Amino acid sequence: MEKKIAEKLIVNVNDIVVYPKMYHYMVNLLKQQEELENRKIIILCIGSDRYIGDALGPLVGSYLVEHTICTVYGSLEMPVHAGNLVKVIQNIKEQYHQPIIIAVDACLGKNNEIGNIEIWEGSLEAGIAVGNKLPCIGTISIIGVVNASGYLGYLDLQSTPLSIVMKLSKCIGKMLGDAVHSIQNQ
Repeated sequence: MEKKIAEKLIVNVNDIVVYPKMYHYMVNLLKQQEELENRKIIILCIGSDRYIGDALGPLVGSYLVEHTICTVYGSLEMPVHAGNLVKVIQNIKEQYHQPIIIAVDACLGKNNEIGNIEIWEGSLEAGIAVGNKLPCIGTISIIGVVNASGYLGYLDLQSTPLSIVMKLSKCIGKMLGDAVHSIQNQ
C-alpha cells in the first residue's frame, strides 16, 4: 500500500474543541471514499500492552469493542503488533473486498507535540520509532503522540505516562465510534 498524505488534521487532546474537529474531519474523510456504501469499514488498532506508550492502539480497540459495534482488529485481549501485523493484514484482505481500513497507532514526537492527534487520508508505517520495518497500512490513519522521541526507542514508549495514553485513547475511541456509526446510519 502506498503512503499518501495530502493534508492532515492536527489537534491536541487538551484543546476544548478537539472532539468536534476530529469528528467532522473523520466523517468528511469517510464520505469521500469511493463506493463507501459497498465497502466494509475496519478499524485496525496497532500496538502492544507490553509498553505503556505502545498501548494506545489496543486501548482504542478495547474501547470500541466495549462501546460500539464497529469491526475492530487489535485490542488489549487480542493485540495487533509487529509480530502479527502482516498476518492480520492478509486476513483482512482475504475476508473483505476493498475495505476501508482506519489504522490507529501511537507515535513518538517532539516535546511540544505530546498529546497531539493527527488524522489523514493515507497509510501509516507502524513501528518506525523503534526501528521496525512493517508494511504501510490504512486508507485513513490516526496517530496519537504519546511521548517525546529520544534515542531510546522502546524505553521512550516504556516511560510514557499512562494518563496521556488513556486520555488519547478515550478521545480517539469515542470519536471513531461516533463517526463510523454516523456514516453507517446514513
